[in-house]
Amino acid sequence: MRDAKIGTGLVTEWRWLVLASIGVSYLLVFTQRTGPGVISDQLQAEFHVSAAMLGTITSIQYLLYMLIQIPVGLYGDKSGPERLLVIGVLCDGVGTLVFTSAHSFGWLLVGRAIVGLGDSLIWVNIVLILAKWFAKGRFAVVLAMVNTAGNLGALVTSIPLAAWIAVAGWHIPFMVIGILLVAAGVVDFIVLIGARPARAAAVAQAGSVRVERVPIGQMLADVVRSRLAWTTFCCHFGAMGTYLSMVSLWVVPYFMDVYRLPRAEAAWFTLTSFIGALVASPLMGWLSERIHDRRRPYIVTQTLSTIAWLAIVLWRGEPPLFVAGLIMFIVGFGCGSTLLTFAVIRDQVPAERSGVASGFANTGGFLSAVLLPVLFGAIIDAAGGATGANFAAARHAYTIAFVLPAGFSIVGVVGSLLLPQGLRERNGDVEKMDGMAPQTSS
Repeated sequence: MRDAKIGTGLVTEWRWLVLASIGVSYLLVFTQRTGPGVISDQLQAEFHVSAAMLGTITSIQYLLYMLIQIPVGLYGDKSGPERLLVIGVLCDGVGTLVFTSAHSFGWLLVGRAIVGLGDSLIWVNIVLILAKWFAKGRFAVVLAMVNTAGNLGALVTSIPLAAWIAVAGWHIPFMVIGILLVAAGVVDFIVLIGARPARAAAVAQAGSVRVERVPIGQMLADVVRSRLAWTTFCCHFGAMGTYLSMVSLWVVPYFMDVYRLPRAEAAWFTLTSFIGALVASPLMGWLSERIHDRRRPYIVTQTLSTIAWLAIVLWRGEPPLFVAGLIMFIVGFGCGSTLLTFAVIRDQVPAERSGVASGFANTGGFLSAVLLPVLFGAIIDAAGGATGANFAAARHAYTIAFVLPAGFSIVGVVGSLLLPQGLRERNGDVEKMDGMAPQTSS
């Protein structure tokens, strides 16, 4: 009876409190995807590791994300998305505190592994929670608001974080971020789990979704046999994974080693990438709707990203700074365009498979993010461009290494060329899912 008496005003107020709590949490969570890239050289010097070993910091985080992505998509709502989101945010906080207090490289990896575990629990459960609180007409808007909060978190880890680190060193900033994440997890617990009566009323107001259960084994088999699933897997592998792995670890060291820029100035180029990603998502979504085609815009952005990486190689590792900034913007824009991966899935995949198909495509992006940092670092080591190398050696090493992200991006071009042309609307009011709403982001 108490649930039924919850007023519309209270539900509305709590609904926006839920959105604010999730948005702030996602902003802080996103800082842990890109933050280590600002301190790559300091970590390498402090822990006396090779460039290849340094790459494992990013790879272990994204490896856990990749491995857990599909299971979370399949089982998220069965254990309660609110609980899993709280656990994810708390793991991000604890992992960050372990990372910043590590006295050996092994503990550094443990910290990043805990962060990766927490990160894997975030996005799918955000989708599920917002679906409970917001009606279908508002759902896409609030999801975009949370996604924007994440991109703002990435912006924080460029110039502001670099400036703070220049003054205080890297330990204190990352410790503060870890404490804020733990606090955000506690607030999420109070807001999300302590709001059961309001949540029940919100679900009733938003309208429930009829669900048709589909056997998990059958669903996975259907997805793996699907040409579209592998096509979107390749698209995400080429655009999202290359951007995420490079900006998370190697972009700042590249500009410091080759251009001899101080850390704060080198971080401007990651900021340029983040702005590109921030601009691309709404723009490419609008354009693809306008021309009623996902394929052509995706071909253009995937091709431009490949050309951008190749430009560094053709300029022998040192394009003019203006051109380098343009390259970073284009790479970020290409990553922001990966929204089209999930738009294609929504258009083309039956509703009962859209969630796991999105998870499968997302896995492609994180597979790229797992492989590229280590391979890139190994090439830097082999070519004699490790930290402390002279200018000529560093430039030569990076010239060779940048062939890798260019090659990874070509996989995305092939995927975009194989996408179906035009849009296909799904009819009917019934959503068929296996316990989850379709994903729309990574």
